Amino acid sequence: MTKSRAATLLFAVAIGMIAAGSTAADDVSELGTLPPRLGVVSFYSPRLMFLKYQPLIDYLTRHTGRTWELALAGSYQEAVDRLCSGDVALAYLGPLTYIRAHHQCGTIPVVALRTGGKPIYNTHIMVRADAPYVRIEDLAGQRFAFGARLSASSHLVPRAMLIDGGVPLEEVEFTFLGHHERAARAVLLGEADACGVRDVVGDRFLGRGLRIIATSPSIANMPLVVLPQAPEELTKSVFRALVEVPAWDVEAAREIAALDEELSGGFAPCADSDYDGIRSLARRVFGPRFLELPASELGGG
Repeated sequence: MTKSRAATLLFAVAIGMIAAGSTAADDVSELGTLPPRLGVVSFYSPRLMFLKYQPLIDYLTRHTGRTWELALAGSYQEAVDRLCSGDVALAYLGPLTYIRAHHQCGTIPVVALRTGGKPIYNTHIMVRADAPYVRIEDLAGQRFAFGARLSASSHLVPRAMLIDGGVPLEEVEFTFLGHHERAARAVLLGEADACGVRDVVGDRFLGRGLRIIATSPSIANMPLVVLPQAPEELTKSVFRALVEVPAWDVEAAREIAALDEELSGGFAPCADSDYDGIRSLARRVFGPRFLELPASELGGG
């Protein structure tokens, strides 16, 4: 290779690196100081979360003009803290974690999931298919598996269902296993007698060793949220990509439909008031200071 050609190649590589750096810098610049990352609550194991949510990241990159990254949180509270500290520009939270984030740093919901085409979902209380339990009251004195303490559908809602079914938490031997899947598998393996999980998780275990003994009233679906100081263009671009574009772009609609079943129903506009029901329920179950209490103090144990 001649010196002239080598110099040309080095120059091309340098220009490419500068261009790549400029693109990343532009992405951050357009978001103010917020990096183009989507933070996600630890609903599932890291491997499963990557499989579920990386295609959504790829979709946002294609349809917002920014290169997004997936930021998996190690816990529910970590997802809130990373959003409030500005470590991520956008976060996919559960209803209860959204309420805490809104209290902590004023987060604003942009869109909510339409799982199965609906802006709501449910919690199932499940037992082994061969277990003798028929009603919630039958679970008194039994072992109950929750997911995470800050999970609406795997702690708050099933806990309220137990209370309303005449089984206060003092009358069950309970444990927190962190993820919905772990709670369901604990019942399947005989390590717990019952669990509370969201519908899309529980439905996968029907006919595979578990059955439902109770289903909750509707819960407002998971929101994607931003900080109050997020640039307006960020909020608009996310809303446009997830709600407006699929309404007229057939290919974009196909891309959404090809996402994981949790996401494939698309997204819908939402508002803070949609989560007032969860606020009221948390106040009744955890007490009036539930927003100030650390996660470790929610639910005893």
